[in-house]
Amino acid sequence: MFTFLKRRWGLIVILRSKILSAVVILGIISFLTAEPVNAAMKYETKAEREARYETMWKYATDSERYFLPTEVKAYACGLSTDDFKFFARVVEGEGADSDENITDKVLVACTVLNRVNCKSWPTKNVISTLKRPGQFTVVDRETGECNLARSLDSEWAIVVAYRMVEAGEVDCHMVYYNAIGFTGYSRAFTNYAYCGGNYFSVIPCDCEFCTEKEPDWVEEEVEMVDFEILRPEGVEPHYI
Repeated sequence: MFTFLKRRWGLIVILRSKILSAVVILGIISFLTAEPVNAAMKYETKAEREARYETMWKYATDSERYFLPTEVKAYACGLSTDDFKFFARVVEGEGADSDENITDKVLVACTVLNRVNCKSWPTKNVISTLKRPGQFTVVDRETGECNLARSLDSEWAIVVAYRMVEAGEVDCHMVYYNAIGFTGYSRAFTNYAYCGGNYFSVIPCDCEFCTEKEPDWVEEEVEMVDFEILRPEGVEPHYI
């Protein structure tokens, strides 16, 4: 009986030793394979990170860019990741959802960017524009926070809006809209576009930026536009 127990105990010791050895070996393998990647990301400089984002963006199609990480899309728009996320949450809340297009969300984003660019507007960057009291219904008037979730649609709408504003594809005087739920155009401004429940308007401005951007602009000549801005080819709706 003693001999049997001794042998059994010996087998247990050997088995435990082998298990321990296997665990150690797996740990070493995991360390050797994962550590270089983690270290590279951990000690990546800002310039290296931006170069990586630049490469990711440059060599992707729009259909691929739509799904790139948020920080890469933020970089492409010249925004910090936090500011881009906040912007996307506001666009998601202010713009209408649609299976067919993202037009309303894009125009909301364009309105924000036009306000940032306009020298007559009291705010000079995206966040201060979004948090200006009483301007965007989804931003809490007291805290300046927006607690809605963003979506891939609202992120992509910002990317498209930057392109359109830069290319002059949307009137730089479009700095106003009546939000969903407030029906009709403002009587004080000129009608510009309607989609998804939002009524977009243009207002006169002779600031340096607007004058240089559209030197021949005349309010009486403004005509309603009919935008339809689609998602990239092959991309399905991704809204909340």
